[in-house]
Amino acid sequence: MRKGDKQQKEMKEDSAAREEEIFANAPVGKALASMIVPTIVSQVIIVIYNLADTWFVGLTENANAVAAVSLCLPVYTILSAISNLFGIGGAGLLARALGSKDHERAKKILRLSVIGAFFGALIYAVLIGIFARPLLMLIGGDSGTIDFAVTYAVWTIVIGGIPTIVGPACGHLIRSMGHPKTASFGMILGGVLNIIFDPLFMFVLLPPGNEVAGAAMATALSNFIGLIYFAVYLYRHQRDLDDQKGRKKQPGAGALLYDIAKGGIPEFCMVALAMFSNCFLNSMISTLGSEAVAGIGIVRKIDQLAYAVNQGVTQGMLPLVAYCYSSGRRSRMWKAVGISAAFSEGFSLICMAVSLIFSNELITIFIRDPKTIYFGAEFLRILCLAVPLYTLTFVIIAVFQAVGRGVEPFVLSVLHKGSLDIVLLFILRRLAGVERILWAAPTAEVIALIAGIIMLAAFWKTLNMKYAQVR
Repeated sequence: MRKGDKQQKEMKEDSAAREEEIFANAPVGKALASMIVPTIVSQVIIVIYNLADTWFVGLTENANAVAAVSLCLPVYTILSAISNLFGIGGAGLLARALGSKDHERAKKILRLSVIGAFFGALIYAVLIGIFARPLLMLIGGDSGTIDFAVTYAVWTIVIGGIPTIVGPACGHLIRSMGHPKTASFGMILGGVLNIIFDPLFMFVLLPPGNEVAGAAMATALSNFIGLIYFAVYLYRHQRDLDDQKGRKKQPGAGALLYDIAKGGIPEFCMVALAMFSNCFLNSMISTLGSEAVAGIGIVRKIDQLAYAVNQGVTQGMLPLVAYCYSSGRRSRMWKAVGISAAFSEGFSLICMAVSLIFSNELITIFIRDPKTIYFGAEFLRILCLAVPLYTLTFVIIAVFQAVGRGVEPFVLSVLHKGSLDIVLLFILRRLAGVERILWAAPTAEVIALIAGIIMLAAFWKTLNMKYAQVR
């Protein structure tokens, strides 16, 4: 055997051993920690660099500039939706393939997921390049914010869309291969670089008045560097998935893409429908002035911390649950779900309490404008009530994604955002005024959680009956 082939074989054996140790042999708490902790850290870093954009732009004391960045958030968030469609959709399928020891299928899933993410990013970038200005005007832009908003969208989406989508998608897939630290490092790398690049581009390289453009350039460049890291890693390690025990007959690319999309559509819908809902919210709140738009934008940034930790938990637990389900480790699977839910809920309750007590202080971190602080604090005290509710809904959705169910997570995603909450926005605006429309969020989350608990109980019962028949 040649030296290169021997080294490649040793790398594959080491990779398989790590996968088996994390997914099959380690105590559930330890296995979850190894998957979840790096994921949470990377998600929090991403939130920090998103907060950095708003914080650095807020230093200009220009409410229009802050409002413009906030205005772009729903459109920018679609990048995450597309990334999740192929990244998380592929991750669950990839983990189940590894659990059944079908490495050839896993390799095909990996490649199709990356290709799908690339073309999804390309199509969205082209569409935003054509329709950025009318779209941003439609969702609340005005003469004071539109030029800033278009500039931010062009740099972060049209120019930076492909790395922003493909990079995180690669991270999700690498995590499902049993390399959570590698996946998280790539995401952290982009976040740290963005924090460094923000002041450099905003206050050093570009002349005054171009702070929004500088923040956007920093975001695009940092995500591009993160993508390069993932691309190099996958190129060097893709052979880890070579099947050494003979190749099984594989489904066509179309069938696998359908399975990837089925697993990723709930995550896509959660993000995309949240954007859709936020567009309605932005449009209504814009009648209160740019300070209100800036305020709700800051609140969304603050809410991202709890959201990111919860996403880190569910994204970290999903490959473990999928692996256990496909390999028949039923009790291990449910234990992983229980620990994940308890951790997420505890953290969410702490976040809610801090937001209720220190609402004014949290908004003041980002801007000193009194009117923006007033609106932001009022909005934060309402929206934080939804956090402990959607936390549990996310865990339930992740369980259904992990086991390959499509209907339940899709329904829960639609209930979470983009349906009931929009209806409630119009009802509350009519009954209580624009200042109270944010109560739509916690109300809709109560309904979604109740539906999720009912669905999970039904699935538990079905799984128990199936297990009893096998025995």
